[in-house]
Amino acid sequence: MAVTITLNNSRLMGSPIVADVEVDARTGATFHRVVLTVAVEGAGAAAGDGGTFKFSSPVSGSVLQFDISSAFRAVADRFAPAVDNFNYPYYGFNITSREEWMTDGQIQTADGPTVTYSAYVYIGSYTDLERIKGQTPARWSRKPTTSPEICFYHTNQQGESDGTSKHLKPGVCSDGGLWTAPAVAQVTVPVADAAGVGANIYGIPYPQDGHEIRFINSLGVHENIFVSGLPTKEVNITTDKYTIARQETLTQFSRGLAVKQNDYETWTFSSGPLDEAWASWYIHEFLMVRWVWISIGGVWIPCHVLPEETTTLVDRTKAQPYEVQFKLQMDINGSPV
Repeated sequence: MAVTITLNNSRLMGSPIVADVEVDARTGATFHRVVLTVAVEGAGAAAGDGGTFKFSSPVSGSVLQFDISSAFRAVADRFAPAVDNFNYPYYGFNITSREEWMTDGQIQTADGPTVTYSAYVYIGSYTDLERIKGQTPARWSRKPTTSPEICFYHTNQQGESDGTSKHLKPGVCSDGGLWTAPAVAQVTVPVADAAGVGANIYGIPYPQDGHEIRFINSLGVHENIFVSGLPTKEVNITTDKYTIARQETLTQFSRGLAVKQNDYETWTFSSGPLDEAWASWYIHEFLMVRWVWISIGGVWIPCHVLPEETTTLVDRTKAQPYEVQFKLQMDINGSPV
């Protein structure tokens, strides 16, 4: 029995990773199946994290196909990225194959070779459109290049630069495929003058009033976005009411209490004017992210994005620029300011 791997031009565990298993027929067998054991071991930022997973299928033909991507996702789901650790987590693996069949009431087995794959599998996934086209991304970021991205430089209450704004630039793929772990460079956003104009990395003026949001994009790489303006802020407080019963006297009574908790804040942002490509990126990429942090006073606060149930992408009946509104809900109780 021979085992080969077909990666479908992908080593991203969010997309199917198919193992093709070639197996010979067992004449006279009342049942015949193949068992694959996939041993996953973390590398890079995920070093030491791993697991062993089994897949089985009855033999029906000379070639069986196993989607083993769930083994990597099960391991990767335990990995918690950090806002300032740009080392990309990836996973190596090996596959052990075994045949099991029964003839004349006797169960028989035959072990196949163990195949070790030093070509790593990465966190992230292709989009459905990329899979339909059969194309691989050339970059580790899906931000559009149709128009410049505006950056903001953080200032303190005295209007002085606190030097905290860093633009994250995920590297390009080495050969148009996702075969090596990406590098994420931090580029300091240069200081603008009092008029908001100065040397900057995008060639356009930018204001100093805004927030930097870092997140793990759908390719599993650190990225950031800058949003402007003062957001709308709301607080959601959970209240539990109950009564403390006690022996009542002439001057002593049972009394009611209310325990309040979960006073986390929700901030509503607007992306500002966008073109159609950037609006699409906001909706299909940024609003769908899982790991998000926002910089408040030089501290990175974990949060999560709450998109509206329906978000308008394009409305050509109105003569106004595109913009996307979204909410960030803090993962901490109390005031983040």
